[in-house]
Amino acid sequence: MSTNDKDRLLDHDADGIKEFDNNLPRWWLYGFYLTMVFSVVYMVNYHVLETPMFGQRGQIDEYDSEVKHWEAAIASAPKKGPVKATLLTDAASLEKGKAIFNGTNNLCSTCHREDLGGQVGPNLTDDNWIHGCSIEDIMKNITTGFPEKGMLPYGSTNRLSDDELLQVASYVISKRGSNPPDPKPVEEGRDVPCQ
Repeated sequence: MSTNDKDRLLDHDADGIKEFDNNLPRWWLYGFYLTMVFSVVYMVNYHVLETPMFGQRGQIDEYDSEVKHWEAAIASAPKKGPVKATLLTDAASLEKGKAIFNGTNNLCSTCHREDLGGQVGPNLTDDNWIHGCSIEDIMKNITTGFPEKGMLPYGSTNRLSDDELLQVASYVISKRGSNPPDPKPVEEGRDVPCQ
């Protein structure tokens, strides 16, 4: 290419902008070719070979070792027995339980109503319970939820501390027998009185 061709303007323009017909700089082309070679080596190394070059572990080996690590950690973790809880009856704890129950972080009141009379979820003020009505049972039920019935763990998967869980469960028990107006009727399977 002659020096005259190097600075020759192309015959087209875009919005009045014209461009020279110059080749790309060699350093740019070499960098581009290098990235293409690197991408092929990377793909073969990490996605094709079972044992990668350059001494790294493969993705499958790395995944398997992570799974083994966490399985061992879970197996060696201390096991929690059933929760032994004491029913809270002081006004401050019950007020905190009420605030959590009616709060926006957990969806308790959206299904059970603010007065616990039941809406989508069952009436929590009567004596008819399916999954137990002790403080431990209620805490376990809140923790695990009933996804098949639409209740997520903790009502909305926003985890509660042990103290908050105890406050909410105590608040629910404190409202038993409060007879809210227009409660949800007793559902089939909930007609066995709580003992």
